[in-house]
Amino acid sequence: MISSRKIDYYVNDPYVTIIDIRLKEKFLHSRIKGAIHYEYNRLIDDINNIYKRGKISCEFRKIFGNKEKIYIFYCDKGAMSLVICEKMSGLGYICKTVVGGFEAYKGMCVIN
Repeated sequence: MISSRKIDYYVNDPYVTIIDIRLKEKFLHSRIKGAIHYEYNRLIDDINNIYKRGKISCEFRKIFGNKEKIYIFYCDKGAMSLVICEKMSGLGYICKTVVGGFEAYKGMCVIN
């Protein structure tokens, strides 16, 4: 877990991918600079397909092709991103979740 105050530190880091798992409408309205969108329900389905069938979607492979990177997930309040981090860690990824989610973020890197 990382504090919402520390997100700015990771924004331009080439070894970090920030992923917004909120609804597409919320992502389009405002997001953290450099974040990519991978909606929670689609991501959870893709993760479950890996666990159950060993099948990896093209989108998942494209985004998560490097297990050396750090993946930071955020949602509205932090609960859904915590679930994602637990599942992704089980697949061998280095993951962090933002405590309090996007609602807690008060940094300088918001895109509206």
